[in-house]
Amino acid sequence: MKFTDGVEQALLKRDLPIITYYDFFVLGHALFQSKAWNGEPLKRMPQGWDQTRANNAIKRMEERRALIPDSDFRSGVWRVTQATRAGSAEEVACIADPFAYVSHLSAMQRYSLTERSPKALHLTTPRRDLWNKLRNDRVRNDLPDIDTIDKPLLHRPGFRDSIRRRPVVVHISSHPWTPAQLSGEETRITSVGQTFADMITEPGLCGGMRHVLDVWERDADQWLPEIVGAVDQLNSKIAKVRAGYILSEMLGLNDPAIERWEAFAQRGGSRKLDPEAEYFLEFSERWMISLNV
Repeated sequence: MKFTDGVEQALLKRDLPIITYYDFFVLGHALFQSKAWNGEPLKRMPQGWDQTRANNAIKRMEERRALIPDSDFRSGVWRVTQATRAGSAEEVACIADPFAYVSHLSAMQRYSLTERSPKALHLTTPRRDLWNKLRNDRVRNDLPDIDTIDKPLLHRPGFRDSIRRRPVVVHISSHPWTPAQLSGEETRITSVGQTFADMITEPGLCGGMRHVLDVWERDADQWLPEIVGAVDQLNSKIAKVRAGYILSEMLGLNDPAIERWEAFAQRGGSRKLDPEAEYFLEFSERWMISLNV
């Protein structure tokens, strides 16, 4: 089997709807190192594996129509024509950006926490410097035997306005979650607890605080341990105060963590339950927060 045929077979076995330049480089590098595919020695091997040879291999895959550029991205992403599934907008986005994940109203919909069907896909990706650190760690882990690379192999993708005909809204986070991966696909998503926590830190991205309160009133009791665990990880004191008020005073739920959060209440401030609404004089004595919903 020729090396080029081995590359195509590896693409088929991978069986993902798209491949990025970086993932293609790693795939080709593994084949070059093993010099075999499924135990069969590869012939017509390149003399080395670098970005020039990776680019040439991609051109050959394009000539074979095994890969075609994916027009949903500005560059560096190809559709795998013989993949057995096209991939959802969520999965394709998470393959293209290995550190992005489904979040906010889109995560709420996935967990059936909302009856709303957002047209846009909400994604979160780390702030640039955090993303670059994750990238460097990934490259060192995937390619430990390559000491120097002339430029970053793993690029932050350029999302267009829509993916698979679905509008996309990308949020940049300074405190990204470690998301969960959905079984059987490459989609990453905030956990249920993390999704509840996002509702009180950024309610405007989750249907608004009135909708958030409806969701918490209906579903928070069955997810209390997960919610408490996620809220405890937040750096935001006001988020803990909001969660404490909702869980204790609105829902009558108890947990040792809720008692700890009470220490973050501050008298004399202008804290609000809904960060986007006007301040109301009605407030919680215990949590010292304006009940402006």
